[in-house]
Amino acid sequence: MSVVSLAIREGNPVTEDTVRLYAKKITTGMELKNDQDVRDLASVLAAFHDSVQSILEMEDYVPSALRPDFECFPRKNITFPEKKSQENPFNGWACKFTLKDKERTLQTGLLVGKTVVLKDNVCIAGVPCGLGTDAISPPWVPNIDATVVKRILEAGGIIVGKASTESMCQSGSSFTSNTGPVDNPYAPGRTSGGSSSGCAVLVADGSCDMAIGADQGGSIRMPCAFCGLVGIKPMFGLVPYTGISSNEWQHDYAGPMCKSVYDTALLLQAISGADGLDDRAGPHCPLRDQVPKYSELLVLQGTDPEKPLKGKKVGILKEAFSMPALDPRMAEKCSPAHHRANYLDGGQPLHRGRTRLGQDAGHRQYYNNDLHDLTFPLTQERWEKLSPFTINSQLNALYGWERLSRGYGKAMNKAMEIRHAMMPPLKTMTVSYFLLLLLLPIRTRSGRYNYSEIQKSVGQGLNCSPFNSTGHPALSLLIGTLAPAPEDWVTETDAELKLPVAMQLVGKWWDETVLLQLASAWEKAYDWRGR
Repeated sequence: MSVVSLAIREGNPVTEDTVRLYAKKITTGMELKNDQDVRDLASVLAAFHDSVQSILEMEDYVPSALRPDFECFPRKNITFPEKKSQENPFNGWACKFTLKDKERTLQTGLLVGKTVVLKDNVCIAGVPCGLGTDAISPPWVPNIDATVVKRILEAGGIIVGKASTESMCQSGSSFTSNTGPVDNPYAPGRTSGGSSSGCAVLVADGSCDMAIGADQGGSIRMPCAFCGLVGIKPMFGLVPYTGISSNEWQHDYAGPMCKSVYDTALLLQAISGADGLDDRAGPHCPLRDQVPKYSELLVLQGTDPEKPLKGKKVGILKEAFSMPALDPRMAEKCSPAHHRANYLDGGQPLHRGRTRLGQDAGHRQYYNNDLHDLTFPLTQERWEKLSPFTINSQLNALYGWERLSRGYGKAMNKAMEIRHAMMPPLKTMTVSYFLLLLLLPIRTRSGRYNYSEIQKSVGQGLNCSPFNSTGHPALSLLIGTLAPAPEDWVTETDAELKLPVAMQLVGKWWDETVLLQLASAWEKAYDWRGR
């Protein structure tokens, strides 16, 4: 029973016709044939309405851990750089500000002196959170600081702004944000990847030292690959997602985007560990004081620099080199590779679309109810401002749950099958080295920023999204450069462009340490810019 009393408030909207209407929605044409049943159900539904309404009238709860400390950490000089201005040449900024320890009491933290930018779906109290769309009106200004924000500040980091993100964080390209197309700093007019596009650009062009991106299917790894950075999607639950706008609970990850493996390890160390608020953290997730010292473990001091990798085994995923969208030059650049991975990911559209319909549920976590209130119910005007990616996810969810509802459970079982299939080889390997060419499986397209370009990014995330389902940590690492293919030239000088090319390393559950060690060894041995 979902109610505690059958006393009905005056003005309650539930009638017997309401019951008959919703009975038909359970399955088309469903009919309650007994009038007494209808009356009884109407009484209980009316009581349920009043019960939920009483909750809506209560003041929302904000955990003390998320309440901002404006005195110690004031938010100063909030500005919004103009598009394609001298201050914002590649359109990476959503907004700029300064957020740091006012008293400068933190002199020994991991991030002292480091400047950090956050994807514009991370909550900072008092600072607008745009989510790359103007469909939310008035603009959302959160009243909490995300867990990662608090941890960066406590580690001595300086947060310098929010980075542009693709509309509702739902594109692997870089042209759907309402703040304008985000250019690749290596080739303006070409994609910088998505959806953490601005984060990658602002680190790559030197505007900041580090960035926190969010990844639901490659949105950290793809922009890092396009823009010449190192990025890691950590193990599921390692970095709390509390206070970050969600696309789909089981595919939500936050993680570092940096110029070097060392900085990536440093930032990951600063933000990792269960926060007691996010149920993505499973039973094996370390507490804050149990987080490995990733930055110190890259090379064990006083020993042979290669010792951390001695005896380690690396496997190769073969099927990553037989993708439909693959540019064969990418396979040659990454060299050997191949395995059979099931790229079935039908569950994510079913659940993610519900989130974008305001129907997110089923998890013990902090919900951004103030964002929900600004977004729903959708009006025609707001809906038309959503990107085709978001509208498509809504249609997928509505159609899928009505016509293909068994697909969600089947997709979840298939994701489990992938995890179980990966376990035997990963037991014999320290790291599974998957050359996931997504990180540029297709050529970097020219930047004709219109929605027909969406078709060109089809297949881009096939080598990334499986690991959002399986939970394994995955890292984007640079291996060289390539010019665009001739069919993608705008002018003949494009043949001289040197665009970054990346591979992906995938590690065992909770084994970011070895993943980072392998990446560090590669980084020290090879200069990707000269290859």
